[in-house]
Amino acid sequence: MLSSYLATMRGFPRNVWLYFAAMSLIGFTIDGGIYSVVFNLFLLRLGYGPEFVGQINSVGLFAFALCSLPAGALGAKVGNRRAMIIGLCILMGSSVLLALSEFVPQSVRAYWLLGFYVCYHSSIAIFFVNTAPFLMANTRDEERSHAFAIQSAMISSAAFVGSLLGGFLPGLFAAQTGITLAAATPYRYPLLIASVMLSVGIGALFAMKESKVGTSSPSNTASMDVPPLPPRRTYPTIFRVPRFTSFNLRNVERGFLTLVVVISLIRILQIAGMAVLSTFFNVYMDDGLGAPTAQVGIITGLGRLLAVPIVLLMPVLSARWGHRNLVTGASLGAVLCLLPLAFIPEWWAAGLGYTGVIAGSSIRYTSFMIFIMAMIKPEQRSFMSGLSEMTAGLSFAGMAWLGGYMIVNQGYQTLFFVAAIATLLGTLLFWGYFRTQQPVTRIAEVPVPGD
Repeated sequence: MLSSYLATMRGFPRNVWLYFAAMSLIGFTIDGGIYSVVFNLFLLRLGYGPEFVGQINSVGLFAFALCSLPAGALGAKVGNRRAMIIGLCILMGSSVLLALSEFVPQSVRAYWLLGFYVCYHSSIAIFFVNTAPFLMANTRDEERSHAFAIQSAMISSAAFVGSLLGGFLPGLFAAQTGITLAAATPYRYPLLIASVMLSVGIGALFAMKESKVGTSSPSNTASMDVPPLPPRRTYPTIFRVPRFTSFNLRNVERGFLTLVVVISLIRILQIAGMAVLSTFFNVYMDDGLGAPTAQVGIITGLGRLLAVPIVLLMPVLSARWGHRNLVTGASLGAVLCLLPLAFIPEWWAAGLGYTGVIAGSSIRYTSFMIFIMAMIKPEQRSFMSGLSEMTAGLSFAGMAWLGGYMIVNQGYQTLFFVAAIATLLGTLLFWGYFRTQQPVTRIAEVPVPGD
């Protein structure tokens, strides 16, 4: 396996390595790293409770969902690299202003937090929606499983280091300043450090060269564990995916529209458990179990670290079982890992459940994206990436909004149990719809204008 990775990695172009560097920095600072550990605790120290934490995360994630499809359109118009640069620039500015909210008057602080958290998540949408099309365009068919696996491993490794650092930095700044950890100030400095470090990622993206899509047809269907497609039929013209301007439901091939709806439902349900833990795990550990911040950082980091060897095995596992089965298995694993959180209110049960869900989510997300992206044409990938991120944002927003109220009225355990049930339903829907090759064949056959 190692020799296979080394041989594939030697063929990666310079753009891919710069992309990996930028993604690693995102993992260290934002996606599972410093900001993920510290920000909700920062809100608690500002005097807000779980209900407001749920509200602000819901509003931000809803903005992420709303911006996902336009982000795909932006990438199709100006290029995925330029769109990622725009997203990172906005992300850096909004994250700095969020970290400085302690200086905003109390009377308008909540509006300040809500407003710039909307900008924060909108910029994340612009960035992440354009990552999958960019990586697909800069790698060959035979490289993609390895490339996506390496990307996830790098993000998880960087997030592990960022999580540990995020857990220890507040205590370090508290000791240096003589301010108790009950205050917000020791949490502000790690947020500022993470924000400023994003400038390095922006520099990596600027150093890239523009590239054209590396393949003019869907990826090799062998990677999706489906048989070769029959000769393509022709259908009435469907909407132009890159511009999103000629969408007309009457002209959309029924199989394509059905697939879009089903994928949306799957994403909303399937990642409910991940959404709940990403939003409320540190709040649960701090507010529900009274765990110290350093312990929260360690457990969060272990979840990310465990994901590294798992996701690196993905090319081997997908060759044996296929991406479809990997998605199903990883999702069922998430359901099982949520049960200790739902029934055992102890820090060790919470840690086991969290690490299992986070580690499994990396292979579930990677396999899901390869599975979906491989069945469509390159011109459709920006749209499908936007749709995928939009529905994920809706799931995160909905669970954050409901979760805040559910915690206050029913408790944390009820929220975790509901998330497990939703994840199970999404898994069953995915398995039921994709258990045969027919849906995959239908969408792959649909042409786009100009073919």
